Amino acid sequence: MKKPIEEALDICLKQIREGRPLEEVLKQFPDYADELKELLAIAKTIKDTPLPQPSQQGVASCLVKLARALQSQRQKPRKARLPAYLHFPFPVWARASVFAVIIAFISWGAVNLSANSVPGDLLYPVKFVTERAKFYLTAHPMGKVELRITYSEERMQELVRNLNKRGELSTGLLKAMLDEATLALEDISRLPERERPVYFSKLEYLHEYQKDVLENLRPGVASPQEKEELDNAIQLCQNRRQWMGTMRRRGLTPGRWGPRCGGR
Repeated sequence: MKKPIEEALDICLKQIREGRPLEEVLKQFPDYADELKELLAIAKTIKDTPLPQPSQQGVASCLVKLARALQSQRQKPRKARLPAYLHFPFPVWARASVFAVIIAFISWGAVNLSANSVPGDLLYPVKFVTERAKFYLTAHPMGKVELRITYSEERMQELVRNLNKRGELSTGLLKAMLDEATLALEDISRLPERERPVYFSKLEYLHEYQKDVLENLRPGVASPQEKEELDNAIQLCQNRRQWMGTMRRRGLTPGRWGPRCGGR
């Protein structure tokens, strides 16, 4: 079945970033070759163009408009599933514009504008998309591990803020927190062996910290179902920390035996 041009463009961008020649990449999509060649040229121009230096007021105004547009798009049904490495259900031109704004957004250091947002807030879509773009644009494996650990901790902080703000436990944020930590362990297993122990220890500490934070949240959770979800997460964090502590004391880190999660 013929892929949508949006998906074909995503695949081409990823393969070119990995170093494959342009002509070789375009051969995979003969029906879109001419269009893709033009779009890829535009993408390269955007990448090579120096960033402007707008005012903070202008950045804030632009981000508010972008967040509203993103929330409007999220309410529309998705027509096609995109690859896992990009989760933007927008047209090609809109996605290019979003990436351009996001790259500038990261470079200007204006991420603090949405730093304390939680799901449901106006700027949260900007925060989420910015995180995904930052991860996608990070080439070094150690940088990706650092981001995974940071995002897991950020989901935990959002969980706390959401509970304090709305009085309910977000099981979605709880799952996202645990999933990011799992992915961090998988990424650690791909690092050079000499680099693994440092990040392994960071992740072990993160699990201990998350367990303590979740235990402190327990008195504020009223729903029996939410409390059960929270207890399961606390137990999982404890099991992971104990397992990682045992592996560290034995001088083992992910890689030779493959990543595990220290499940219940």
